[in-house]
Amino acid sequence: MPLKNGLQLMLDTYSEDFLARDVEACVAFFDEDCRFITPRGVLQGRLQVEKLHNLWLQEGRVEREMAVQHVEALGPHLYAIWRFRDLMVDPATGQSDVQQGTALGVIRLDPDDGWLIMACSTNFDAEQAFPPAAAPTRTTAGSSASRTAETLA
Repeated sequence: MPLKNGLQLMLDTYSEDFLARDVEACVAFFDEDCRFITPRGVLQGRLQVEKLHNLWLQEGRVEREMAVQHVEALGPHLYAIWRFRDLMVDPATGQSDVQQGTALGVIRLDPDDGWLIMACSTNFDAEQAFPPAAAPTRTTAGSSASRTAETLA
């Protein structure tokens, strides 16, 4: 089976486990000493990744889809880029929202456990990371001595 197809099968299985809210099965795809880099910070180890998955479910993430964009093999490791899409439903209001972005992963082939994610970085699309009201600002000199803030484009 081509690497891209094999990795897509792994991500599809993870997504099915996520949909089933089976945190233990989701976390089994991560190496014991993995690093997971998120906008919330760097997590180390499977226990912290498990806590993150529980938080995601509490936040109302109900569905996750992933699609492999690129994969390269280097020895027993894969370097992969995939797109992700999360459907979120606010538990209090029932309103839904979609968050999506790109992930970069380093995956190793373990002879006993199959493919395990050693490192992963998730990056939300720019408009989600910095909605217009929360965009970073910079100050510029105006025509007077005062400075005004303008939103970075």
